[in-house]
Amino acid sequence: MVLQAAGVRTAVLVVDTAGAPVLCPYFTKCDGVLLIDAADGSREFHFHDRTDPKSLNNLILALKPQRLVCGFIGEQEKRTFCAAGIDVRLGSCACPVDQLVADFTSLPRV
Repeated sequence: MVLQAAGVRTAVLVVDTAGAPVLCPYFTKCDGVLLIDAADGSREFHFHDRTDPKSLNNLILALKPQRLVCGFIGEQEKRTFCAAGIDVRLGSCACPVDQLVADFTSLPRV
């Protein structure tokens, strides 16, 4: 399965349900960010420490993904990521993470 265009890094906000990460329905309640790199297929999990409301924004910006999939995103966060050149899309928590990444271009834009 080809996840996405070569060289594109997609961040997915996830909760870990018994070792199988799924899309988190709430932006700031996620366990962390799963960063998937299409160039080599690597997957890196970055823990979200929930120290303050801006901590997740800072984590995502530091990871520098080109794409972001989330279950929900607030207006301020949306503006922040769009201004940083990140393409933000909404996904269904019922879909596997790999499917969300593979179908990224068909997901609704925020």
